[in-house]
Amino acid sequence: MMIYKFFFKVINDEAENMDDDFESNYLHLINRYLLLLFFIFLFYSIFIITFFGDMFISIFLTVITFFWLFLMAMKGKTKRFRNVLKGTVIFIFVLLTFIVSFFNIYTYKNAGVEYFYFCLLFAVPFFLNYKKDAFAIFLITFMISINFIACLYFDFDFLPKSRYIEKEDFKTIKLLNILFSVASFLMDIVFITQKDALIHGLISDKKEKDSTIKDLVKTNTELMKHQMLINHLSEENIQEILNLAESNSPMFFEKFQVFFPHFIPDILKINPNLIHSELYFCALMKLDFDTKKIAQCTNNSIRAVESKKYRIRKKLNISSEININSFLIKI
Repeated sequence: MMIYKFFFKVINDEAENMDDDFESNYLHLINRYLLLLFFIFLFYSIFIITFFGDMFISIFLTVITFFWLFLMAMKGKTKRFRNVLKGTVIFIFVLLTFIVSFFNIYTYKNAGVEYFYFCLLFAVPFFLNYKKDAFAIFLITFMISINFIACLYFDFDFLPKSRYIEKEDFKTIKLLNILFSVASFLMDIVFITQKDALIHGLISDKKEKDSTIKDLVKTNTELMKHQMLINHLSEENIQEILNLAESNSPMFFEKFQVFFPHFIPDILKINPNLIHSELYFCALMKLDFDTKKIAQCTNNSIRAVESKKYRIRKKLNISSEININSFLIKI
């Protein structure tokens, strides 16, 4: 238990420093998965050398064991190495498929190694996304299927066979491989379930954030109308100025200053260097027009509007965390 806690603390230091909860939790899952693989392969290699004396298999499995340890220790595997991570995962799956095929031949096809093909298949959903990684999943499934069929129908006499395993040992090894494959299958199911729970949580959080944004937009709209009414504007006046803005009428800016006589002077108090086009944009944002609507009203591209809003934000010293429309509505 102490060893497990030590490993768990070491491999999760990076996750604690992440801002993204999903990314952090998913990294925890990956590290726990790799930790269990480390112990499984370590136990398996010790078992082989202890009971069968096959140094070749034991050394090979030990090398793979410390490969899982290397992956656990590798910091930033879901951030810095994101671009190559998918390719690495595919390569590892293909490599493990050939390793299973080799040991299936190495043990004369009598040791139950073929069960590990199914373990590999069940591990795929944990590391890859069915929608985004459809081609990768097809490739891995194809490789596993081809290897399984080839090992079933061909002898591969050119590959080396074990000289350490006696005929009476195969029942024990087969039972061991069945137990390990079942344990791996159950482990895959548990981790896939936890990954699905993380994804569902992420979807719920997104829906909640979307709902909050809609509420904020609605609140901004109500605040804008309330501000207009404070300025003794009737519903007809509000509709009039909105129509002038939407039709890009040359009368809009003049009418706006009549309805909001203090707005432009107050803006210029913050920064007197604002030019006419920037003040015009401020007037539109005061009416709570979003970027797309401003682009339509002024016959500009969305990118040009975003650039203009960015310059206005800088000139008015508005933090990036503050909604610029909300800031101007309150003036």
